[in-house]
Amino acid sequence: MKSNSIDRMWAGFKGDRHELAAHISSLPDSPGVYVFRGQGGEVLYVGKAINLRSRVRSYFASNLPVKTEALMSRVEGLEVIVVDSEAEAFILEANLIKKHRPRYNILLRDDKQYPYLRINLNDEWPTVSVVRRMNKDGARYFGPFTRPGSVRETLSFLRRIFPYRTCSDKSLAQTSRPCLNYHIGRCLGPCTGELSREAYMETMGEVVKFLEGRHREVRNRLEKRMLELAANLDFENAARARDRIRALDDVTERQKAVLSDMKDRDVLGLARSGKHAFVALLPVRQGKLMGREGFVLTGSELDDDPEIIRAFITQYYPNAPFVPKEIVIPVSLQDSEEISRYIGAKLRTPKRGVLKELVGMAGENARAMMDTGMPRYKREAGEQMKAMEDLAEALNLPNLPTRIEGYDISNISGREAVASMVVLQDGKPDKSSYRRFRIKTGDKPNDVAMMQEALWRRFRKGLDERAELEAKGSTLFRKSKFAVFPDLVVVDGGKGQVNAGKQVLDELGLDIPVVGLAEKNEELFLPGAKEPIVLPRDSGALFLVMRLRDEAHRFALAYHRKLRQKQALHSELSDIPGLGPARIRRLLRAFGSVNAIRSASVEDLRKTEGIGPHLAETIYEYFNKPRMASGDPEEN
Repeated sequence: MKSNSIDRMWAGFKGDRHELAAHISSLPDSPGVYVFRGQGGEVLYVGKAINLRSRVRSYFASNLPVKTEALMSRVEGLEVIVVDSEAEAFILEANLIKKHRPRYNILLRDDKQYPYLRINLNDEWPTVSVVRRMNKDGARYFGPFTRPGSVRETLSFLRRIFPYRTCSDKSLAQTSRPCLNYHIGRCLGPCTGELSREAYMETMGEVVKFLEGRHREVRNRLEKRMLELAANLDFENAARARDRIRALDDVTERQKAVLSDMKDRDVLGLARSGKHAFVALLPVRQGKLMGREGFVLTGSELDDDPEIIRAFITQYYPNAPFVPKEIVIPVSLQDSEEISRYIGAKLRTPKRGVLKELVGMAGENARAMMDTGMPRYKREAGEQMKAMEDLAEALNLPNLPTRIEGYDISNISGREAVASMVVLQDGKPDKSSYRRFRIKTGDKPNDVAMMQEALWRRFRKGLDERAELEAKGSTLFRKSKFAVFPDLVVVDGGKGQVNAGKQVLDELGLDIPVVGLAEKNEELFLPGAKEPIVLPRDSGALFLVMRLRDEAHRFALAYHRKLRQKQALHSELSDIPGLGPARIRRLLRAFGSVNAIRSASVEDLRKTEGIGPHLAETIYEYFNKPRMASGDPEEN
């Protein structure tokens, strides 16, 4: 996209539906993206259009679909962004949906719960680790693994076939002799000092090829190595290579050869129930069916099948670890050419033949996922709605608490004091809305004053953002973090904390219900009330606020510990000449703790990236040079 495309942004409009409709004639007939906003600038829906004026006008017609009518009833603002082409509008729309996750767009459920396999080939001795999210750190990621047990099975296959290390970086740095895995041929033994990195990286390259599905290539290399070892009369290692070939054959025999063209492709299937849509992804690599992964999308009850498939492709593939050259889909898409350019893969909708059969198989898998998953989703949704309704009744709230904010304080005798703000949206954690505050109110322990400071800063900032939105009109790329207000505030504590919170809200002129949750007996305190509200121990409403309180406590404590650790590291390591933040992080990754660094030899320190011979000597001398007792005369 051209750099000046986003700069050509039209001012936002605010008001009710009739006021917004009056501005439609001033919209351009150019390609672009339109954004509907709600209370406090909340992004409700993001869409793209070839002709902005014509597309936006359709939202103000009569006899709107139910979902569109529900959207427009909440709209308080409209923004449009003019771009140079439909392709640019498509890319911008996809990026904004990913960033804001609007409630009225079809959304791929957050996949942070799904594990990935990670291999960083830039490490000195790479290994395979299981992680829950991908980072832009130069490593290779494989997944997500959505089927239960698939990660465990894959790791088991890898360990049978490839002798890579499984020990931690800390263990590798501190080990003095090879472990059992080396002696039984399950590890090449980088800890021995006799293994070249080139030989080890050859094995890790085969691991990557295996995870990419290039099993035939891996088998040919293993067979070639076995024959070379046998020719050199190294029968023991030749036998090990033979066993790895057999293990690889055992894996590949379970895969079904479906296509003779040996191409890589993904096959998608779709099943729907209510607001949930289930997409089954069958990965075909080198002509073989490798397994099945499953995904869930929400908010799709009033959209057609092509729109759901489009939403999945545009949200999943831009960040997928591997994108094949072809994606086979059950329905054709109008903007398939733009999508293909965006994700770098051809979209194909087969009418007959093997690919059509594979699409049918994917659809059957999607229906099986739906039959298994829908009872759980319905149960969870019902439980969350019942909990919010019971909480609203118990606290006599004016509205259903769809957005609840929880606050907690963490400190040690007033030092490194922090506050946390966590959010439940429709009964589920909305981690993108979590915030944390470093408390500035003195160094003495005063949880009430600290809670007041956190609430004041949060809602004062929210009012300032709302005033800015009113004065200038919202702009799509400004960082509005606090403009959306909750239906209920929950503070950790009893009468003191809840009354202090109520005082802050009153001073700011905000009519937001606030309640305190005392941990001792799990009692709820309302401002000014003499007696607490005691909910049944098996109440879903009580579980909801306890979950919120515990999450606020966890989030605050994690931030507090981070600040304490940072302070400790500064006092321990930052005083060493030549050690900056980057080198400190490398040392801690390599050794795991300051104590391990303190006991390390010069040779061990030199193995750390960025630590040269002179700096290694400096670190060693800092921790091992005899210290003089206080009051002793200094040495000359």
